[in-house]
Amino acid sequence: MKSVFLFVRWVCAFLGWCLFFFWWREAATPGWVSPRAVTLSLLSIAAVVSGAVLYSIVWIIHNKRIAKKGKRGFVSFYKPPKFEADALGRSLKLLPMQHDTYEPIVIIRQSGKEKEYVVERSGQDKLGQGANA
Repeated sequence: MKSVFLFVRWVCAFLGWCLFFFWWREAATPGWVSPRAVTLSLLSIAAVVSGAVLYSIVWIIHNKRIAKKGKRGFVSFYKPPKFEADALGRSLKLLPMQHDTYEPIVIIRQSGKEKEYVVERSGQDKLGQGANA
C-alpha cells in the first residue's frame, strides 16, 4: 500500500508540474484567450481541487482505520529515559528530586566507574566534605 501511495504522489507531482509549464507557455503566448481556454482552465482547476479533496478523504479514512485497530505501526509511545549510566558506562549517583528547591551549583565527582552529583552549599557540599572537586 505504501508503494501505491508513493506512486500516486509522484504521478500527481509530475502532472502538476506539466500543468504549471503548460499554463505558463499559454500565458506567454500573446492574444491567446478564448472560451475554450477559459473552460479548460476551470476544468483543470476543478480537477486539481477535486483530487486534493479526494486524497484528503482517503487519508482521513486510512487514519481512522489505523486508530480503530489501536495499532500505529512502528511508532512507540514516549518512555521516560532512565539515568542509570552515562554514555561511557559509568553509573550515576543523582541528586534526590526536590521540586520545591533550586540549587545553583552542582558539583560532579568522578571516581572510577561512578559519577556523583552533589550540591554545594556555602563552601560545604551536602556530604559535609570540602567543596574542592
